[in-house]
Amino acid sequence: MSRDILSKFNRNIYFYCDPKQGVPEGEKLQHLLICLAEGLKDLGITFFSNVNYWKDFPDQEQFLFRQSPDVTPDDCAVLVLQNNWFTDVHPLPENLFHRNRKYIIVYMDAEDTDRTYAVRPEFRQFDIILRNHFNSKFEYGNNFYPWPFGLNKRMLRELEEVPEFQKRKRQLLINFRADHSVRETSCRLIIPRIKKVLPIDNYTNSLDQPPADPYHYLHWVQTGRRHYPDYYVRLKNSAACACFGGFFVPSWPKNPENLISRAGRRILRKLKLKSNTIAQWDSWRFWESLAAGCATFHVDFEKYGLALPVMPENWRHYIGIDLDNIQEAVDRISDEPEILEKVATQGQRWVMENYAPVPTALRFLETVSQKL
Repeated sequence: MSRDILSKFNRNIYFYCDPKQGVPEGEKLQHLLICLAEGLKDLGITFFSNVNYWKDFPDQEQFLFRQSPDVTPDDCAVLVLQNNWFTDVHPLPENLFHRNRKYIIVYMDAEDTDRTYAVRPEFRQFDIILRNHFNSKFEYGNNFYPWPFGLNKRMLRELEEVPEFQKRKRQLLINFRADHSVRETSCRLIIPRIKKVLPIDNYTNSLDQPPADPYHYLHWVQTGRRHYPDYYVRLKNSAACACFGGFFVPSWPKNPENLISRAGRRILRKLKLKSNTIAQWDSWRFWESLAAGCATFHVDFEKYGLALPVMPENWRHYIGIDLDNIQEAVDRISDEPEILEKVATQGQRWVMENYAPVPTALRFLETVSQKL
């Protein structure tokens, strides 16, 4: 990712953060904004916010996003908000789309479902929509671009020091919590075969047991109960990690929010049937596993339509399973015991080069510069 864009970008950015953030039992984490802002800060790009949000350490006074009462969106060239505004059903900021605006609006879409697009006309007005869970088999609007969950500094601090691969337990960590049809199907089909060549660790933290340490408790709160230091310890000491996620959906119709598509998704899940198209597939776990230097297991991105700005290569950066031919992957792992380390090493290098905060921010600047 080239830094040449910095010499061309001298504009301010304004973030609209969800004002109700920081509730442990809620789903308030604005992960996409955090990853982006951390990268922009490292690059020296000036940005402002409507509220104070996100602390790195409990004893510090400064926030990553700082409220700036003297700066409004009209003083900036780019305005950014995440899908929390629609998820929490509070109204969009007043006069967001006013006729005389000179800023472009970037909507960072981490929404799990696709129903929002059908009922909100704003999706035709956003200049850029950076969509998680993007699937290349669907037809989104012309203002949609694939975007990752990616990595932030909280994750990278936990994974800064990792053991050499040879010192790890030769095991597959499975740490799922949410009930996804792809996870259920993958585990049901894969575990009986893979455990013969790769033992399984499937311990999961309880949501009701927060960390005692003040630093980890702060991030447990800020992430909506997603931060557990002992999970990172198990991750760093495992040779491989399963990162399956999402739901099987019909390949037709191409519009993901179509009533037929949503009905098909429910039918596939109820009957426990597979398809070659997967929605809601991205996860923090996928990026954490790569950064931890684990051999990262997911479905085959190409086969199931999973799309990112920079695509990983199967059996080089991750292990992408064809759920119609699982034994082929199991046999390769058995026949090539060194393949796990090769994939883990190259996957870690790939994710840091493309999806750490700075390369994420550079990609964002290149994208928005095309609209300015």
